[in-house]
Amino acid sequence: MASEELQTRRIVTGHDESGNSIVLFDDRHDYQGRVQVWTTEGSPADNSGHEDEAATRPPRLEAPPQGSMFWLVRFPPLKDLDPERAEEDAARLAAEGAATHSGGQTPMHTTRTIDYMVVLEGEITLILDEGEVTLKKYDTVVQRGTSHHWENRGSEPACLAFVLLDAKELNPPS
Repeated sequence: MASEELQTRRIVTGHDESGNSIVLFDDRHDYQGRVQVWTTEGSPADNSGHEDEAATRPPRLEAPPQGSMFWLVRFPPLKDLDPERAEEDAARLAAEGAATHSGGQTPMHTTRTIDYMVVLEGEITLILDEGEVTLKKYDTVVQRGTSHHWENRGSEPACLAFVLLDAKELNPPS
């Protein structure tokens, strides 16, 4: 079992047959990489089910049409990475629906989503086509379908929370 600090407790609520609020899921997830906490299949979201959408759907980087995804992601420092990992990450991101472009701690990629991100621990650098921004604990980003990648240039892991919402396809200027 992974160490306690690399796990997150996930509580998911719902309703019993009488309509009373209950805890449906109370579990722990190891997030040495990333954990898909929850996914919705559309908007408005269906709160009536008892299925664990995050556990039953294959991992994807883009939210379902009119849906959402909630992720926890842990980025190790660059100095701790295996050099072959960038190629593996690029293949994984492409399989999950992202348009990947080049290497880095995460490959340069674009998704058809609007992403809300909060740094929970550590420090991470957001790299864009033009410029970069280093983010610290509690800094936030609203990522609007732009080409980007992430690098942890610090000495400690960076833990981030992401909420991804389906968005219209971006038509870049010609």
